[in-house]
Amino acid sequence: MTTGKKRALAIGAGILVVAGGAFFLLRNNVEDIPVLGHVLSKPKCPLTGVEPKDEKILKRPALGVKIENNPSAYPLSGLQYADVVYEEQVEGGLTRFMAIFHCSDATIAGPVRSSREVDPAILAPYTRILAAAGGNPGVRANLEKFDVVLLDENTSGDAMERRARTGYSSEHTLYGNTKALRALGRKKYKTPPSDDIFTFGDLEGTGKKTSTVSLDFGNSSISFSYKRGRWYRSDGDSPLTMENGPQLSFDNVLIERHTVNLSTKFADVLGTPSPYIEDVTGTGEAVLFRDGRMLKGKWVRESTDDPVHFETKGGDDLVLKPGRTMIELLPDDKGEVTGSFVRSK
Repeated sequence: MTTGKKRALAIGAGILVVAGGAFFLLRNNVEDIPVLGHVLSKPKCPLTGVEPKDEKILKRPALGVKIENNPSAYPLSGLQYADVVYEEQVEGGLTRFMAIFHCSDATIAGPVRSSREVDPAILAPYTRILAAAGGNPGVRANLEKFDVVLLDENTSGDAMERRARTGYSSEHTLYGNTKALRALGRKKYKTPPSDDIFTFGDLEGTGKKTSTVSLDFGNSSISFSYKRGRWYRSDGDSPLTMENGPQLSFDNVLIERHTVNLSTKFADVLGTPSPYIEDVTGTGEAVLFRDGRMLKGKWVRESTDDPVHFETKGGDDLVLKPGRTMIELLPDDKGEVTGSFVRSK
């Protein structure tokens, strides 16, 4: 054996000894060991930063479900299980949710309502599978343009069904089973979300202490109160309570501000113009609420094929607390539709 080979073997053995010793000393904190920690750490759900109950689910695609936010439809179902929940402006000053399910599932999610123009841009970083109560012809054409696999009442079989709700009109009665819907959607789309959409970790920086954050979407007044380590949601003066009892809550509330105008192409059944986000790419204000703190930053997105990247004002990653995240697509003050938010200590 040559001297060079002997030296290489000795160096390799030394590295293994050092790494082994470090692993022995830090076996309960293996992620603290550079390189080795990355290799040996347990895989996490890309949208929550939390270990999955079964690693097999990491390989499945995510699913988006459009769920309404109308007091006439309360109580809602399934939002408490979603990995990520978006809230967007719709007609009449109301809002609507896009719930993203990847490592999670909900047997009953709904009421399911129709899609909107911005939905492909929301979905793109996560999935192309969308469960919704259809949409007008223009919206459907837009979904097809972006290769979204639309699952509606007519194409979902038993995965989506009407539930009897005494005293509710029919538009508030459509519900979906996310596991069954995903099984249908993955026949056409199988790619799981990438693991570089969010950055999770410990709180970096101090931020401003915050106990409550209130948002104004026009006719929708929303607030989150920090207690017991989570942000609890209220609409109007009442807690937003899910059908099976718990008040909706999140580990992170992330405000993503955009310029919102009124569409000249799309409207609801009454002819009311649909709000649409003018700047789905570019950059704008972002504010993260986690651990009872407010951290200011910005969102950056080069194209609709890219995920939205959240940064601090200094350009570092805006670090989320591992867990579930609510993303508020809140209108800024530059468009035809405006919104605002305030925080309280």
